[in-house]
Amino acid sequence: MKRVAAAIAAMAMLGGGLAACGNPTAKTDSTDTSASDYWPEATKDLKGVKLTFWSSPQANKIPVQVIKDFEKATGAEVDLQTIPEVYENNAQTKITTGDMPDIAFWQPTTSMLTGFVAQGKLQKLDNAPFLDNYKDGLKDAAGVYNGTRYAVLVSAPSTIGVYYNKDVFKSAGITDVPKNWDEFVADAQKIKDANVSGVASPLFEMGGSQWGTQWAVQAQLAEAAKDGLWDRVNTGKEKFTDSTIMEAINNYNDLFKKGLYNSDAGSAKDTEQEQALWEGKTGMIFGNASQFLAIAALANNDKSALDAKIGYFPISKDGTMTTLIPDGSSGVVAFKTGDATREAAARQFINFWMSDGYANFVKQQNIVSALKTVDTPDTVPQAAIDASDSIANSVGSMQSLAIANPDLYVNLASMVNGTMTPKEVAQTTQDQFNQVAKAQGAKGF
Repeated sequence: MKRVAAAIAAMAMLGGGLAACGNPTAKTDSTDTSASDYWPEATKDLKGVKLTFWSSPQANKIPVQVIKDFEKATGAEVDLQTIPEVYENNAQTKITTGDMPDIAFWQPTTSMLTGFVAQGKLQKLDNAPFLDNYKDGLKDAAGVYNGTRYAVLVSAPSTIGVYYNKDVFKSAGITDVPKNWDEFVADAQKIKDANVSGVASPLFEMGGSQWGTQWAVQAQLAEAAKDGLWDRVNTGKEKFTDSTIMEAINNYNDLFKKGLYNSDAGSAKDTEQEQALWEGKTGMIFGNASQFLAIAALANNDKSALDAKIGYFPISKDGTMTTLIPDGSSGVVAFKTGDATREAAARQFINFWMSDGYANFVKQQNIVSALKTVDTPDTVPQAAIDASDSIANSVGSMQSLAIANPDLYVNLASMVNGTMTPKEVAQTTQDQFNQVAKAQGAKGF
């Protein structure tokens, strides 16, 4: 759940099928999802029907309650199977050899849906009866590829934002959260200048774990993404080496030059980052939902303690626009198995999850509800609620909107460790993007 899939390797595993993305002769799906019987009633009798559900090891406890409730309501049987890590690669290998589930957790982003869509392996999930029940900003936040829905969000997608220690802010005299990138940097400088006892650094980076290094860069790109940045990158009209992304990389690097990050930023792990924020040894971290879950675990999931100490705010270059980074446990897909009964039952399972089964699911998982029709449990920490509420003013991340997911985070970690310059980060990332885009047959590459 924490790491970002290495899309270059994952895409490569789909082989020649990727070329279908840019191939006008690729298979088209004329399925009418508006047909009255396309989405079966949530509790329709399914006695004798058996479905398989694939999950990563990290997420395999998430659907247990829904499966139990669905089996009781319909008489169906759902076999939950855990695919070993690396989940994405192993799942794609199995599917390529003909072993296919009915339903699976899958990162509902453009870069991760591309290969399966090109090969015609996913069911269309348009016109689902629950879509209008999503909270503002969620209906179209993920799962749609080229105007067609192939994945459904079962929980609010993770957001890229800043988690902060309220005690550190108070000690540094900061009374309001920043409203743009410049104010964010100014507040980090205030924490440094205040020389608060016990605070080792205003910011904390996890270069040793690598995967979080991209958050600070991607957050700065929100307005540009809203203005079509990734559409331009997808068609070769704009590059990582051009001014927009290059500026974001340079701004991130400047934070290190200013001495605002921890001295061991190149080797520190994500667990150290989360502990530093909880213990007040740092003021702010760029993070996603999984990092807050880890912080909550440090607090023994004590809502009162978390609400008193940890806050959240969205940030972007010019304002407070949130960047979305859906992970592999927030979305599900349904596969075309060739068995019409099971395919319909898979859609029914998804319908049940997002209707009759959703209240129990949210309560058991203790998460923010993604639906207007289901209340969020009062045991959910405020920072998680604030992160979810920020989705109303949001845009997709590189993973959500780009046709490829290059190793930006790996290259940025190299920069943090001094083995790459910002320009080298941008060029290497662009070269990787070109490689995958060309393999897909994308125009402009």
